[in-house]
Amino acid sequence: MNIKIIKFLNFLKNASLAHKNFIVVQNNSTLLKCVEALYKEGLILSYFVLDNSKENLLYIKLRNVNDFVLTSKIKFISKPSCIRYLPYHQICRLTLKKKVYFFFTDKGILTLEECKQMRIGGVLSFCV
Repeated sequence: MNIKIIKFLNFLKNASLAHKNFIVVQNNSTLLKCVEALYKEGLILSYFVLDNSKENLLYIKLRNVNDFVLTSKIKFISKPSCIRYLPYHQICRLTLKKKVYFFFTDKGILTLEECKQMRIGGVLSFCV
């Protein structure tokens, strides 16, 4: 698990708990993949990249549902000191209850459903 992703997700969670409507972070290719995965699952409302000659910024608008921000329940499972790798046969045994699991794989950041469809394993990084 990348330390930049951990810092970004902590920043996102803290902004959610502070009832912010949007956040601005430095753009990075790994952060952009993480934001795309969060957007595909409907956890953030929108995002766009502002490319200036000086700065490369990523604007993220958070999704509010009845004054509750969905990204405030992010829970880290893998940390740099304790990495939880799950092969495909263990991923098949996991069930979705009310959480969305995100995996770091060779194909990028994928959800549990996408890992099952592609038949690949990965590092179980965080859930919402």
